[in-house]
Amino acid sequence: MAIDITPYTHVVALTLASSGLVVDVWDEYAVVLDMLAAGNPWSFAFWRSDPVNGQTTGDRSTTWSVLRRNAKLGGDVMLTIDGAAQLNGRIETMDAGGGRDGIALVIGGRDIAGPAMDCDVDPTLTIRNTPFGDALTQLFRTMGVTTRVTSSAANVAVTAHESPGPRRTRAAQRNARVDIAHPRPGEKVWSFAESMARRVGYLLWVAPDADRGLAVVADVPNDSATPSYVLMRREVPNTSGADFQGNILTGHERLNLRGVPTTVTVYSGTDRGAATSARTRSYGTNVAITDPVVTRGLVVDPVPAQPRHLRSPRARTPQRAAQDAANVTLDGMRNFRVYECSVRGHGQTVDGEARLYALNTVARVRDDVCIDADGRPLDEDMLIVKVEFRFSKRAGTTTTLTLVPRGALVLVPTET
Repeated sequence: MAIDITPYTHVVALTLASSGLVVDVWDEYAVVLDMLAAGNPWSFAFWRSDPVNGQTTGDRSTTWSVLRRNAKLGGDVMLTIDGAAQLNGRIETMDAGGGRDGIALVIGGRDIAGPAMDCDVDPTLTIRNTPFGDALTQLFRTMGVTTRVTSSAANVAVTAHESPGPRRTRAAQRNARVDIAHPRPGEKVWSFAESMARRVGYLLWVAPDADRGLAVVADVPNDSATPSYVLMRREVPNTSGADFQGNILTGHERLNLRGVPTTVTVYSGTDRGAATSARTRSYGTNVAITDPVVTRGLVVDPVPAQPRHLRSPRARTPQRAAQDAANVTLDGMRNFRVYECSVRGHGQTVDGEARLYALNTVARVRDDVCIDADGRPLDEDMLIVKVEFRFSKRAGTTTTLTLVPRGALVLVPTET
């Protein structure tokens, strides 16, 4: 696979669903895509006045008027980059005004999962022995949203202009069954959907949908795939000391021990109606936090004790309690080591074709600044879990990527 890290020019367009208006000239935009969080923010800014001389131009004045007539709070939007859908959202905020330095209109909101984070689940909804995909459809129907459940492979084909190919034929097993009697009053739609996904061992995030409904990606991390991108900051000695080459503008390897358990004890209950008590406890040790390959030698030995003790209300067997303990450990390790970098452009050229950065894809990371305890540079394959597309006249077109090591997002299914 030939990868060219040289940035290229992009065309960004925002379509207003209510009028069909397509706006493709902006002064600033910021769009966040995240497979570990929902309701991600986006914003677009358009300057009416020239900030240099304060004069209003005819074209800008016309576009300003068109936007004021067509951009409405609550209206749905679709964002595309180079013709590839990236985001379905809803306009939730508008800010028009300014001063001598210029007049701007800024519209913004969250991705289409935003309303699902605010709306409560209908507590009369019953999900008994229901296929996972059908259960999601029923859940989002309670808030009047049409849902399409898809796999990450199909999503990447849309967002990155990339065919799934043989390395991405794995699809979510949407026939796995979940068994929940009723949601609790006050539970939010999105958090309830995530709890169902965790039961069958899947992550849940949103994807753009051509029909402007809600496309839900239900899948496992694709961190065993071949790298689709290269992120590099290589130190090159010279006569003045050292220089860096590559496409990384800024890069940070962040390690965080806060909230990482060293041991987890889960106390299980008894199946209702059982003749004998089965109250037991399951004990698990976080072996990853003592693994030098995981920690890169940057954690003290022995690790300070950080025990967790919890009772699982749904764990009726020791086996289920053990699964809950494993997931608590994995949740704690999810943000233990994260790499974040900014690069020029919104994608790379792979085998001669432009490919936008996409969630749940793998990049090869080499950063000579981020060394381990033995002085070795960060040099490994990592999974992209967050993409932030940005443009401003001052900084140009950039993308900030957040990545985690292979295996950091494993989930243990808990549904029998």
